[in-house]
Amino acid sequence: MDLSPDINEVVRYLGYRGAEPDDSVRAEITECIRELQKAVTPRFVYERFPLIVKTESDGTPLLCLGDLEIRSRDLAKNLEGCCGVYIMAVTLGPGPDRLIRRASVGQMSRAVVLQAAAAAMTETWCDQINERIRQEAERDGLCTRPRYSPGYGDLPLELQKDISGILNMPKEIGVSLTKTLLMTPSKSVTALIGVSDKPSESRGRGCGSCKASANCPYRA
Repeated sequence: MDLSPDINEVVRYLGYRGAEPDDSVRAEITECIRELQKAVTPRFVYERFPLIVKTESDGTPLLCLGDLEIRSRDLAKNLEGCCGVYIMAVTLGPGPDRLIRRASVGQMSRAVVLQAAAAAMTETWCDQINERIRQEAERDGLCTRPRYSPGYGDLPLELQKDISGILNMPKEIGVSLTKTLLMTPSKSVTALIGVSDKPSESRGRGCGSCKASANCPYRA
């Protein structure tokens, strides 16, 4: 399994804006990617649910996915016209966190590069599982929407608790939540992917649906 991200993506996570890193930085990125490749234990879990959309008395959309109810105007916009939703969770495992912690003691610049490379690698893993879901939906005659994660727009991070329980994340992929709803291992992602029998004009990973996208330093 090749989870190597594009070096330019790592550069973007490092915050280079309008400037190119020198050869030594690129060499450091390449070395960190190789080190991470040996440390990761990528896992994933996902499940598809039928979608029913209701409207509450104040006009807020109520998205019903089985027993899960979500109140979110932004997610409702993303899922407009959808008949179902995949809920997915992925992780690179605890290896990247250990490497970053170790480098943080005396090698802070390397820790920063490892952090950026691991973040880009997490997105690569998300993209691969996203593609797996797209192909599965396509076999059923359905099209997928851009994935949408808790914390985007008005979709609350508190949803992580429900997703963790629904997908049994601790048992299935070894991911748990802290009291502040951060995931452990940290290089983990949850997301919702709508499916519809009609193609959508939306493309990409969902940045266009996020209210913070205009000022996000990581936006492509």
